[in-house]
Amino acid sequence: MLCFVLALLITWAVYPFMLRFATRHKIVDYPAKRKLQRYPVPALGGVTIAFGLSIPLIISLFLLPWDVSPWLFAYLLVMLLLGVIDDIRDLPASVRMCMEVAIVGCFVWGSHMMTISLHGLWGIAALPLWVGIPLSVIAGVGIINSINMIDGVDGYSSGFCMVACALFAALFAYVGEYALCCFMLICIGAIMPFFCHNVFGCRTKMYIGDGGTLMLGAVMSSMVFFILQDGSPVDVPRAHNLCYVAFCLAVLCIPVFDTLRVMCSRIRRGVSPFAPDKTHLHHLFLDMGFSHIGTATVLILTNLLIVFCWWMSYLLGASLEVQLYIVMAAGILTTFVFYAVGRSSIRNNSRLYRILTRIGRKTHIENGKPWAFMQRLMDGKN
Repeated sequence: MLCFVLALLITWAVYPFMLRFATRHKIVDYPAKRKLQRYPVPALGGVTIAFGLSIPLIISLFLLPWDVSPWLFAYLLVMLLLGVIDDIRDLPASVRMCMEVAIVGCFVWGSHMMTISLHGLWGIAALPLWVGIPLSVIAGVGIINSINMIDGVDGYSSGFCMVACALFAALFAYVGEYALCCFMLICIGAIMPFFCHNVFGCRTKMYIGDGGTLMLGAVMSSMVFFILQDGSPVDVPRAHNLCYVAFCLAVLCIPVFDTLRVMCSRIRRGVSPFAPDKTHLHHLFLDMGFSHIGTATVLILTNLLIVFCWWMSYLLGASLEVQLYIVMAAGILTTFVFYAVGRSSIRNNSRLYRILTRIGRKTHIENGKPWAFMQRLMDGKN
């Protein structure tokens, strides 16, 4: 908890300096046809979060045992640098993808997490290296890009990652893996001040940028690697019959399935799966009149509902396979099916669309006193 508080305070203290640095050096996200903002917004939020992570992580090295810390530090740092370069130079998608594959591959190999275990799912334990290594790289790059692709509305990517870190922390605490539980709390503390400025700030608003989303995606993927590695310390008798694959998929469900849906849709239309557009799930909610915070809240709560469904299936004694199938079905229903139904309701001006727009209007709370108080608190004298 001390590391959590320290991470929060460091990010809060560093934030104004990074905001001025980004503005002075024009490291900003400019308005574009596919983007939602109307004016340039500084985009060094990821670097700000990295400052909040660094010192508490170094301190935690002396308090708790870390087996992969050098590789984890390098993994997060290189992903952050790649994202910042992309923010500044706008790298081609193919170049960034190749770099991501190389970075994830180096981390998997160097940290010895290349052997993936399904922990008994379908009767399979550890996968052979020729399957585990490419599967790890594909999964890692997929998770990183799914976090990057949900960065479309204020508070969504950072809020989602805080909730995901809390869920991972709960698992690590449940199985007694306190070092990684501490790491997750540090991540939450480092993200929280940025989240508040991103959502409530006006003059102090800053975007997380590709640097931040790639780094947070690396955090999510490294936790999945740790949980699913062969001989993972989370596989303890207390968690008997817990499907770790289903848990990881449930925690990251909506970003992963929405990214799959968007990429499949782009390929079907004959365009690059990495071509930017406005076909993500959060765009659907915005088109239905939801506010940014309303969209982020609905999607995060929906993801939590999926995790709750998985947890109930585990408590009720469902098999490993049934736990996974429940999560997969929930992911398909809340992304593929809901998006298709939602777009159809908009085209036909159906009753469902009218109901959702009425709900969406109630999420616009920007004129309320609590919102004004938070905005004054974030903007301060800046």
